[in-house]
Amino acid sequence: MTGFYRTIISSVIVLLCAGCSGERRVTTQSQEALGYYTTGVAQWEKFYYSEAAAAFDEALRLDSTFAMAWARRALLDNALQNHSRAMADIFRAMSLLGRVSPFEQMFIRLQDERLRNANDQAAGLADSMLHLYPGEKEIYLIRGNLFEERKNFEDAIRSYRRAIRIDTNYALAVMSLGYAYSTTGDQENAVAQMSRYIRLAPDAADPRASFADILLRVGRYDEAMEQYRQSLLLKPDYWYSANQIAGIEMARGMLGASEEQFHKGLAALPQNDQLKATRLAIDGNLNVLRGRYKEAVLQYRRALDLDSSNSEASYGLVSAFRKQRDFHSAEEVLGGIRGDLAARNLLGTQFMLKYDLVWSRVLLDEGKPDEARAFCDSALDYSTVVSRGPVFRQIAEIDLAQRRFDDAFESCDEALRTNPNHPDPLFTLVKIYHTTGDSVMTREISDRLFGFWKDADPDFQTLLELRAILGEKTRPAQHPAL
Repeated sequence: MTGFYRTIISSVIVLLCAGCSGERRVTTQSQEALGYYTTGVAQWEKFYYSEAAAAFDEALRLDSTFAMAWARRALLDNALQNHSRAMADIFRAMSLLGRVSPFEQMFIRLQDERLRNANDQAAGLADSMLHLYPGEKEIYLIRGNLFEERKNFEDAIRSYRRAIRIDTNYALAVMSLGYAYSTTGDQENAVAQMSRYIRLAPDAADPRASFADILLRVGRYDEAMEQYRQSLLLKPDYWYSANQIAGIEMARGMLGASEEQFHKGLAALPQNDQLKATRLAIDGNLNVLRGRYKEAVLQYRRALDLDSSNSEASYGLVSAFRKQRDFHSAEEVLGGIRGDLAARNLLGTQFMLKYDLVWSRVLLDEGKPDEARAFCDSALDYSTVVSRGPVFRQIAEIDLAQRRFDDAFESCDEALRTNPNHPDPLFTLVKIYHTTGDSVMTREISDRLFGFWKDADPDFQTLLELRAILGEKTRPAQHPAL
């Protein structure tokens, strides 16, 4: 591009029409900035965050008054756990509303509401936008997300379908539809949509990773692992697949391999203090599983020094204190978590599920099963078909502690309903059978777990606990895998 042509372009406002309505535009002073913005949106939609960040930053370097680029950068920063920077970015976008079209004004306000977790206001604004701009597929996608926040999956599915009717190649809506079906327990339709997602973007990494997520939810671990690996063949530095593989390895007790894979995944993202904190928190989680609780506490505290709002570190700290039976410290941390949830307008949302569940675990270990059960009942109110398994597992633990064995078995059945191979409720089931004196079933379920943990590190505490229950000092040579 010649210097003369660059000067001509920079002297006018470039308006990109996004549809039939003249109001639906992206306003910038630079055609070149518009190109980088468009690239950034495309990379964002593939979840390629490093590439998206580079594109948005270049767009903003070329035009610092590019309001939509600031809004998109805010969403990206929030995804990278840098909430404070996200709020600064969206504030910058909001300060530029007088320079942009009515559609952009509403879009930017919508993102501001979402970042502040003002979901009712965001939903109202999205509805207004859909009335004014009924052909805007992205707003239907956002509205579907907001329906899901309220566990209104029927309307969410309807909204995603509407987006797909507008653009049958809209991959993000197809992906979201697949997850929504899965969340409601409709795994057949979930698989169909994720297969369609792969067909729409066969060379992208995320479709295979999303398909793997659906398989993982129902306990098809080996198949899920293969899809994540296929995703990494398409993009070797795809952070999400690396992290998901690490999560499966963690569940299998392969703690060293999991640590390496988590570090690989996080290193592929644009670095900030928040991600450094997450890395420390994950290292703490791995050390809890190794039984190194004091070391884990130090890692969690270092993480919180970097990012005081890091929930992974806060909940991990509760777990480490609970394992050391320091219940006073655990409850203090939980009080801080509730304060953070309140400050971020998250009380009464799906984020309460984990909060209530962790409280229940602390109270049960304190010997307060009735209070622990009350928190489980609250957690169930925030759960979905695919997220209630850990809650029913905890209920089974409470039933076991109170020697209500029939109830405990029923709770385990519920915990295993979506994922019949989940090791946590299977381990609880071993304890129930062992306590009731059923040696045959104790051995049968134990063998399934030994197979799942056949490659576990020798210091994986749950495997050591299983051996202790069975009175074994060494792992049997052969066990069937899950």
